[in-house]
Amino acid sequence: MELDRAGVLVKQAEAALDARNGGVIWEYHPNIDTDSTPLCCGVVNRGVAVGDGKVFVGQVDGRLVALDQKTGKKLWEAQVGDPSKGFSETMAPLFFDGLVYIGMSGAEYETRGYVTAYKSADGSQVWRWYTIPAPGEPGSETWPKGDAYLHGGGSMWMTPSLDPRLGYLYLAVGNPGPDLDGGVRQGDNLYTESLVALNAKTGKHVWHFQEIHHDIWDYDAVSPIVLFDGVVNGKQARGLAEAGKTGWSYLLDRATGRPLIPISEKAVPQDRRQNTARTQPHPQGDSFVPQCPTNPVAKYSQGCIFTPFEETPILIAPGANGGNEWSPIAFSPQTQYVYIPGLVQPQVFTYNPSEIKEGSLKLGSGFVSPPGQGTSGTFTAIDTRTNKIAWQKQMTYMMIGGTMATAGGLVFTGEGDGNFRAFDARTGTDLWKFQTGAGANAAPMTYDVGGDQYVAIASGGNFQLDYPRGDTLWVFSLKGARAEAAAPPAPSTRTEQPPLGPQATTDKVTIVNFKFIPDNIVVKAGTSITVTNQGAFPHTWSDLNGAWDSGVLQTGQSKTITFSQPGTYQFYCKPHPWMVGQLTVVG
Repeated sequence: MELDRAGVLVKQAEAALDARNGGVIWEYHPNIDTDSTPLCCGVVNRGVAVGDGKVFVGQVDGRLVALDQKTGKKLWEAQVGDPSKGFSETMAPLFFDGLVYIGMSGAEYETRGYVTAYKSADGSQVWRWYTIPAPGEPGSETWPKGDAYLHGGGSMWMTPSLDPRLGYLYLAVGNPGPDLDGGVRQGDNLYTESLVALNAKTGKHVWHFQEIHHDIWDYDAVSPIVLFDGVVNGKQARGLAEAGKTGWSYLLDRATGRPLIPISEKAVPQDRRQNTARTQPHPQGDSFVPQCPTNPVAKYSQGCIFTPFEETPILIAPGANGGNEWSPIAFSPQTQYVYIPGLVQPQVFTYNPSEIKEGSLKLGSGFVSPPGQGTSGTFTAIDTRTNKIAWQKQMTYMMIGGTMATAGGLVFTGEGDGNFRAFDARTGTDLWKFQTGAGANAAPMTYDVGGDQYVAIASGGNFQLDYPRGDTLWVFSLKGARAEAAAPPAPSTRTEQPPLGPQATTDKVTIVNFKFIPDNIVVKAGTSITVTNQGAFPHTWSDLNGAWDSGVLQTGQSKTITFSQPGTYQFYCKPHPWMVGQLTVVG
């Protein structure tokens, strides 16, 4: 499901298809009122789990639902989190040995994250582990005293992984709250931005490794953890890999949490107001995206990874999207490589502390891709024996979706221009592509029916990066003969100033359907303008260079600002930075 840029809402739905021919067996429509559900980063659903004769679905209204695998009939549901307080479900659950595991999204709404295990038979809760420790618990010393932990964030965006031999469940925990405001949460802020191993049966903490201490850049761990068996330093290794927004891959021993390849703590630039950590982990090896701005927009100051920021805008790389953003990575036992899609998207960061309130969107700062900034992508094979690049393809478009490696020596991935592509897994040689008609921005999968292998990918585009939308599931086999789709309009490789509407003189601005109305305003100096949010989601009305900021406006809230200084100003919404406009103040 997706909310497109024109404001057309497609509700969440699940369907069972015949894997051989695509015939619809059943459909499930929960009819969720997504208009009144607070969500960060798009109305999405990243899949289902199947087991025990059931299909398990995480719904954006914070529910976990079990459906009959054969009929689609709802068997039970559990309320995992309260959507009125900012909790939501966008991840796919995980089923194993009679239990269903599911985390929570909502760190942007000043919540306290957790992962929960439910009995697959009836939906009763077995255990719950909080990603933010309470006072007195291990890790609580990394938070300020008081109730900061109750608003500490720690979303789980993606499905956990599980090792049946060890009995460990592996979590990638996301950003702290407030997201980019470190001034109110002194300390390293465990277990945010961490890879965590829990006992799968009891939920007890086994080990953790924090990728970013006291994150203020939204470098959250959002890519799913991949488990692999390989050879490191001449010894057999039971490893795990996670591709970070930082641009590094993190390779750990999944039994102990110790790095397989050294990760060193190195000093980083400091900012007292942001309470920055003195050091940050730096994995030995290569980054899969640049860690300083490339082709920067000239008018901004620039910073490399871990550069702190205050009110003065700074262009930093990687941006808040990474790195790797949500996209699953793949491992090939044949090559010992992991395959990582990357985004090259420097962004401007600014500091904006404000009041904390559970259930209200609070980023604590803003980030935006400035008009004129070039973007691109990388597709990289990282050798798990060295954490160095084995091969890398420079891609035209920012890469988001996922990868898949096969025993046939291929690695598949999709692009925002609709092309679904296959490469030689060992050399990176481009072998095949197919035009799907919309952004191929999903993780590919493969399966076998009756001795025939199939490869599938959903072609639906991407809301966040504005890749062409679609609604198609493509399935391929060696017997397939279906023609390619017509290519969609090519996505932009440069952040563009969207076309503005006609100039309007007004003292009122309305926010609705992810748009400012009007978005091209001309007023005389001394005019006061009242902005009102009539949309379903929280928004801000903010100057790109920090001249003014409305603060977060919930649905129905207004803010009045007086403009005395003549000039031309570019404004945007901090949580949804593609929303932009222009204000001209004349003397």
